[in-house]
Amino acid sequence: MKKVFLALVSAALVVSLCACGSSDNKDAASSQESTQTSAAATADASEPAPTDDASAAAGDSTEAAAGGLKDIYEKVKAEVQLPESMSDFSEKRLERVLGITSEEIDDFAGGVCTDGVQQDQIIYVKAKDESQVASLQEKLQNNWQSIYNVIQNYDPKQKENIENAKVETNGLYVSLVISPDAEKIKSIFSENLA
Repeated sequence: MKKVFLALVSAALVVSLCACGSSDNKDAASSQESTQTSAAATADASEPAPTDDASAAAGDSTEAAAGGLKDIYEKVKAEVQLPESMSDFSEKRLERVLGITSEEIDDFAGGVCTDGVQQDQIIYVKAKDESQVASLQEKLQNNWQSIYNVIQNYDPKQKENIENAKVETNGLYVSLVISPDAEKIKSIFSENLA
């Protein structure tokens, strides 16, 4: 009788734990999807309209593909094997780690390794206007410098990846890619800016 009772209690516990885990995963997935959807909607809604033919032409040469920077980052994730510990940037993390606020940018995407060992980072931001570009460049450069200062005496391979990285600008877009696959990642980014 005791064995049957213990088996029933064990089975109930397993079912309970599975149900809780499944609910947490669904909540996290729907929360992430909701965040991405609202961020994309906000970026699309705040897109300024060109005021004249010259600015329209300039906008055409630097606009991201229809889905924006998040779509480009998804293409990077599909084509490049990123570290398992790579975690997507959220708006909060962007502000907390880089000091970049939603008032400065129209769109952003990217990820950072969170394992404390690898220093891989992919950061794409689109300035709201030309007056914000220099500030964003400086913030990404400060981020690069702080990573370099920490790692330069610890890991030669990571140090080399950081030394090869640089802040790059294309119109309103500012990016920083720290990765052993940086050239491929930058190529995907460039190809998908239309």
